[in-house]
Formats: sequence, C-alpha cells, structure tokens
Amino acid sequence: MKNDYIVRKTYLSFVVVSILTSLTAVVGILIDNIIVGRSLGADALGAMGIVGPVSLIFSAIGNICSGGGAARAAQALGRGERDEMNLIFTTNTLFVLISGSLLTICGMLFAPQIASLLGAQGALLTPSTQYLYGYFLGAIPTIMISATMSFIRIDGSPKLPLVCIMVMSAANILLDLLMVYVFHQGMFGMALATTISYCLAVAVACTHFMKKDSTLRLVKPNRFFGELSQTVVTGFPTAISRISDTLKVMLLNHMMVAFVSVAAVTALNVRTQANSFLGAIVIGIGQATTPTVGMFFGEEDKSAMKSTLKVTFKFGLSLLSVLAIILLVFPGFFSGLLGVSDDEILKMSNTAIRFFAIGMPLYLVNTVLMNFYQCTKRVGIATMICILQSLVYTVVFAFVLIRPFGATGVWLAFLLGELFTLATVLLYISVKNRKVSLSLSSIMMLEETFGDSEKDRLELSIGNSMEEVMQISSGIYKFGKNRDIEEKVLHKVSLCIEEMAGNVVKHAFKPDEKRWLDLTIIDKPDTIIVRFRDNGAAFDPLAYLSNQDADAYGIRLIHALADSFEYRRNMGLNNLIIHLKKER
Repeated sequence: MKNDYIVRKTYLSFVVVSILTSLTAVVGILIDNIIVGRSLGADALGAMGIVGPVSLIFSAIGNICSGGGAARAAQALGRGERDEMNLIFTTNTLFVLISGSLLTICGMLFAPQIASLLGAQGALLTPSTQYLYGYFLGAIPTIMISATMSFIRIDGSPKLPLVCIMVMSAANILLDLLMVYVFHQGMFGMALATTISYCLAVAVACTHFMKKDSTLRLVKPNRFFGELSQTVVTGFPTAISRISDTLKVMLLNHMMVAFVSVAAVTALNVRTQANSFLGAIVIGIGQATTPTVGMFFGEEDKSAMKSTLKVTFKFGLSLLSVLAIILLVFPGFFSGLLGVSDDEILKMSNTAIRFFAIGMPLYLVNTVLMNFYQCTKRVGIATMICILQSLVYTVVFAFVLIRPFGATGVWLAFLLGELFTLATVLLYISVKNRKVSLSLSSIMMLEETFGDSEKDRLELSIGNSMEEVMQISSGIYKFGKNRDIEEKVLHKVSLCIEEMAGNVVKHAFKPDEKRWLDLTIIDKPDTIIVRFRDNGAAFDPLAYLSNQDADAYGIRLIHALADSFEYRRNMGLNNLIIHLKKER
C-alpha cells in the first residue's frame, strides 16, 4: 500500500517558510503599527489603518508572481522543462521592476490625493500622507521579495526566506526606533525604515544565485508579453483577492466614519492587523500547496495531489483551531500590542477579534481551495472565491447590518462572508460534478482524461529496507495478471523495480534512516511506466552509466532494457521515470 509520507514531508518542508513568506508584504507595516500605536498616538495609528490598502496593492502584484509565476514554474518543473522555468522567472522579475517603478513615481507625485482617496480626513490626512511618501519609495523591494522567495524555494533554498524575514524584521524594528526617537522623523521615517529593511531582505535573497546548485537564471525575455499574460491569468485570483481586500477596507473605513465613529476606524485597523498577521498563517498554509500541487499537476499525479490536499486540511485546521481558541480567550492581545487604551475602541476591537477567530477555519478552507484551483488551471472558480470572500459578501452584509448593529454588524459580516463563500463553492462543485459529494476527488474537479485511471495503476510505498524491496514482486505479478500483462513483461518490470529500488535504498538513504520510496506502476496500451519518487539524498542513476563497477551493473542493465529512462531532482525529491515497451 502507499502512504503519504513523502507528500506530507514535502508539504511540511514548505509550509513554515510559506507562512513567513506570506508575512513579507505585511510584517513591515505591522511592526510600524505597533511602534506607531505606542509612540505617536491614536491619530497616527488611525492613519496606519488608512494607508493599509497600499500594502495590499503591493502584495497583489507580488502575489501575481508568487502565485501565478511560481505555480507555472512548478508545473514546468514537474514536466522537466527548466528552460521554461527560467523564462517565467525572468518575465516575473522584469514585471516587478516595471510595476514597482511606476508605483514609486505615482506615489511620490500624488501621495496627498491617494491619502484622501483612501479615506484620510482632518487629523488623519497629514500623517497618512507622510507615511505614503516613505512607503512608495520601497515599492520595488517590497514587491520583489514577495515574488522572488517563491522561486528560490522551488529552486532548492527552502530555508533562505527564513533568513530574509529575520534580517528584514530586525532591521525594521531597529530603524523604526532610530527614526522615531533619535532622528524624530515621525511617520515618514517609519515608512523609510520599512523600505530600507525590504532592500536588505532582497540583498539576502540574492545570495541564492551564488550557490553552485542554483538553476535559476535570467535569460533573454522571449515572448515577454505572452509569458506575462499567462502569469497574470494564473496569478489573477491571488491578485484580485488583494485588490478586493483593498476595496473592502476602503469601503468599510467610509462606512465606519459615516455610520459609527472615527474610533470604529481604529478598531477596524486592529482587526485588519490581526488579519494581516494571523491571515498570513492561513495564506501561507494555502500557498504551500502551490509548489507541491503545481509539480504534481505537471506530472499528472492525481494521488499525490489528493494527498497534498488531505495533509493541508489536516495540518491547517488543527493549527487554526488552537489559535482560534486562544483568540477567543484572549481577544485583547492585538489591542494591547498596538497600544490601544481607549475603552470604546478596546470593546469594539475585542468583539472584532472574537468574530475573526470563529471565522478562521472557514477562511482556511476557502483559501486552500482557491490556491488548489489556481494551480490546476481552474482560474474561474479561484477568482470567484476571491471576489466573494474578499469583497462582495462581506461588503453587502456590512452595508445591511451596520445600521441596526453598528460596528458589531461589520464584524458579523466578515464571518457571514466566509460562510456564504464556502456554501457557494460547494454548490458550484455539486452542479459541475452533477452530484452532491464532499470527497476530495469531487472537490478537486479534475478532468476525466487527466492522469491515469486508478484501475490502470499500482501504487506502493517501500521502506528503507532491502527486505521490503525483495518482497514486492508478488504484488506486481498479481497486478499484472489482473491486467492480462504477459509474464515476460512482468519479469522485466520486477527486475527493474528490484534493481532501481535497491540502488535508491543504497545510495539515497542512510542505514536505519526513516525514509520511504514511492513506487507507481502504470499500465498503458503499449508501455509499462515505472515511476520512483523519494526524498533521500540526490541520486542520479544516469551519472553511473559510465561507471564500470559491479555496483553499477544493475543500472546499466535497466537503462539498456528501457525505452525511456529519465531522472529529475525537483524540490528535494528524486524522480526516476522508466518506460518499458510491452512488445520486447
């Protein structure tokens, strides 16, 4: 039988980094909010809530690259097309430079007008404008770090983004304190500190390209607009989510001022900062599926895709349930962190955080489904989830509920938005599949022609043991007889598996190390495909073909028998695909 050990380990190796990566676009402004609230007062903290949507715009562009570009790069990697991956990387890099430059120019020219458009009035206008001047200076590095880290994760540096985050956070805190208490630069200085910290993070990320095993390269940008359009289409759901969040915050800010009070805007900012931080965990859990599902989609491996979805929900719901309970018991954490002391604001903020906690599991399910559909080329339903979740349902419910219930109506609107989004998605899936089913196979909505039929494949997981390798022949012969495969063909398949699996155990695994080798046998009309996947040390059997030692004899033998013999090292996994013709 097959287990999900390799899929689980691969996903978990990405998820922590993915969570921290998703923080890159918001951690700087979160740190600024904490120091502003404790140092510059309530008006300055309210101004931070006003300018928050700008960070979402930066995040939207970054997520076109990290969501769309990285998903396409992972699919190319799954197909073994590294040249295509580098072209996608180059296109995304140029897009970041162009869009970041335009944003900086517009921000420096029109900061006061942008602040007014975002809802800044009276005492909030000046601090909002000052912050925007400094923040727009960092458009390129802020977008670049979000976009680049997804690519370097795929290219074999999953831990480097952690270093980037640590450097950026430490620098931002230090520079914020210097700007406020030493240089007395106020809101502009706070934003400038954030800009500088992102520049340092980009510099750290660029050390990846100095590694010998780095395969990412800037290449001639052929088909720039064609590649960019495909990236934008793939990343559109993530981008539209950020844009919808921006519009939602703008509209809710105006509603709060018009129907509740200015204090409610500050309470909304407390909820926004909680969402920025804890929402980054949700988004990170969802985005961790991008490289894994994208690669497995490129390989047309339905079983691995299903396992990834199962592991994601299990991990995410377990973690968020714990966090939700903590928030329900201690709702004042973020208010205290931001230095809020006004009783009215504290009361509204605590209610907002409790509603947010209740909705976190729903938020996770919607986000994971959006990322999954984005990676599997179902951009339409992914976009629908983003628009309904991030804008339509929440704003409509808020408009209806704010008059009778005040700020509480807005907090309830967020929860109802998540609930009705999930209900709409499940209804769409039922209609599309023409049956009501909540199974993972139904939820994935893959085409019937995608991959191979389950009856045509045998999947096994082999432990780090030569004994297990030698014991799988009986299962292979049983599968072959049920498929009417000739015995001489089955003998070749068995020989292939024993030789190659034995070499994996010998060369990729350490003795007594807990590792697994996933084996898949696929019966095609004219061919038997044997696929090996493991997460051991890099082991390229093609490098042994010129080796005349006795240890390499089995590799040379199988290579001679095979019609096709292909090795790939993708995201820390060894992948060997062997085609054996039936007529031989």
